[in-house]
Amino acid sequence: MNGQTTPLLSIGIIFRNDIRCIERCLKALQPLRDAIPSELVMADTGSEDGSREVAEKYADILIDFPWVNDFAAARNAVMERCSGAWHLSVDTDEYLDGGVDELVHALESDQGVTNMYRVVIRSYTNYELVGSYSDFFALRMVRMSTGMRYQGAIHEHLVGTNKSPIISLPKVIFNHDGYVGMGGEAGKAKRERNLTLLREEMKSRPEDLIIRLQMIESSAGEPDYLSHVRKGIAMVRKRAAGWQVFGPPIFRHAVNAAASMHLTEFWKWAKLAMDWFPNSYFVRIDVAYQAMMQGWLEKSYEKGIHWGEILKAGYEDFRAGLGDVDCQAISPLHAAIPYCEQTMRIILACAYLETNRAEESLPLLLDLDYSSMDPRQVNNLAKMLRELHSKTYVDTTELVSKVWEGLCAPVPSQKQADMRRNVFLMTGASVFTEAHLKKEQSNASRPAYTFFLPLSGKCPLGTAASVMESSDPAEMTALLGSVERWEEFPASALAHAMEAGMAFPLPDRAMRIEEMDFLAAGLSGEWDRMFHLLVAAADADFTRSLQSLAWTWDMSLAAIRVCQWDDEKKGMALARIFANTERAILSRSYVPELLTEENLFLLQPTHRFGWYCIRAFEALDSGDAVGYVRLLRKGLDTAKDMKPMVEFLTEHTPELQTPSQELLELADKVRGMLAAFDPGDPAVAAIKQSPVYQKVAYLIEGLEAPVFGGLKQ
Repeated sequence: MNGQTTPLLSIGIIFRNDIRCIERCLKALQPLRDAIPSELVMADTGSEDGSREVAEKYADILIDFPWVNDFAAARNAVMERCSGAWHLSVDTDEYLDGGVDELVHALESDQGVTNMYRVVIRSYTNYELVGSYSDFFALRMVRMSTGMRYQGAIHEHLVGTNKSPIISLPKVIFNHDGYVGMGGEAGKAKRERNLTLLREEMKSRPEDLIIRLQMIESSAGEPDYLSHVRKGIAMVRKRAAGWQVFGPPIFRHAVNAAASMHLTEFWKWAKLAMDWFPNSYFVRIDVAYQAMMQGWLEKSYEKGIHWGEILKAGYEDFRAGLGDVDCQAISPLHAAIPYCEQTMRIILACAYLETNRAEESLPLLLDLDYSSMDPRQVNNLAKMLRELHSKTYVDTTELVSKVWEGLCAPVPSQKQADMRRNVFLMTGASVFTEAHLKKEQSNASRPAYTFFLPLSGKCPLGTAASVMESSDPAEMTALLGSVERWEEFPASALAHAMEAGMAFPLPDRAMRIEEMDFLAAGLSGEWDRMFHLLVAAADADFTRSLQSLAWTWDMSLAAIRVCQWDDEKKGMALARIFANTERAILSRSYVPELLTEENLFLLQPTHRFGWYCIRAFEALDSGDAVGYVRLLRKGLDTAKDMKPMVEFLTEHTPELQTPSQELLELADKVRGMLAAFDPGDPAVAAIKQSPVYQKVAYLIEGLEAPVFGGLKQ
């Protein structure tokens, strides 16, 4: 009790099996307990997981209160043991977020203006307590002399004859994670407990709108959820007691349900909400947010703009504290959070663009907080920016600089900044591809990639844009020399530079094979373009340096991985290039003693296959078609992922399509020999192991068996 005989504040907590969160909660209360004379009174309603032992370390008074399926009863039992002038109720899945100044000031400067205070319960959607949340203004602190007590087995609330105003303390925030997982298996027991208690209350108070609202909020995902929503709407339309207060959040839930369940009543309910409650933030923010999103999804852009502008005005008034901001004491506003406001700005800007009002998009985008965005928002923003730039002549110079600086700001951490940066780069890189540029030719005012030009030298996409705008190999070489991380550079811009005659890899800059892998994989997304670049590299002196050799080899591997093998000419050329680069790689990388068949196990699979591929083409070029097939088969045994290439070669190599007359006659003779024996005779196995049989095996059994399976030999 901090050495005080009469505490100013009693903090009351009930708990049961809350070992996950109880100590975090109690530790977070310590700054408040240090700041003012206080006591901590706790009731254990039946813990078996060690929660009680934790409570014993912190509580001034710890009692047992057997659970009787009544939250109000448990809280009132705690209040009966409290001796402070004020009582503050806290749950163990909440913890006081930092500053306590506003709360301390309210208690220490008490002038008798009020007997009741609300605090903010901020409910997050994850246990990390980051990202999306909703705020609820909960009446949690009352003057003990009022005699107020709790009522309600579930969603208990304070009742009494006190008539003083309720004052909200918006800076007193309790972070809450008790609703995380409520819709899944982990929250099933808690959900069923709440619903059981609510259904019991509803039996005795079927026309009570607050009970109906609580049932709607607790039954989401349950079979009777929609029934409760419809009954709630009907009760409001009949003007049941409290309809002005509880009608707006009920309509909000109805509109949300209609959106998620694709109900035909969506627009009807949204209009009714606005007609009946035009000044409520549940309508101006929550309903308007859903309606704006629905208009966008339906491509009804004018409708989306109508609701988006209502929403924008709603946010402005809410942030300014105008109107009934304390409506959150009835139910949390779902869309009153910065994340939704950011989304509103992006969607409304997109809708303006779609309706030829691009000049109204720019201010919305300039006012965004880029450093608070999640990956989805960054992705949507990047797409919006390229559309705004390519379809209009709006000056986006200031915008692109602000976006890049904001995304890269280390807020709230460098890890988050890197995530935003990576998403922006990945999404933006798509505008550099040949496919995108061809698509733009018919409907763009300017290439989308030019949006990034102001970032040249600061951002990989800016440097790539400068490369795309250049036709001078020397200038492009200088630009590419400034690239620090090749894995962030659009491969299409590199392809443009290579097609313009720029030598790559850069002569004075060493590249790691991982960097080459990334660029080659990027080029492989444009197969025809990559094939021509590969042929050009192979026709040049690709052995002039290890860098150029590694690059040509890496490109050939990337091409093999994506090749559809439906073009005979290109397929044969690709296979030959791969074999030629493998020959050069192996001769430079390994001592001759290793490059023998018995030592191939020391090589990686790609090089083992490459060794056989080299020998196969040597056999083919010397007229040994059978040796060609045999070597390909052995190579495939070392690298199964090369099967498409081997299939292509055995099916499209001309020398295998028209065997010589001599070979055909030999095959007939071998067939005759095999026919003379029973299939199980040992002589058959001996014949199949002979060199003569191996020469004609593919003519007798077909190519597939000896090349791929090897089971019939």
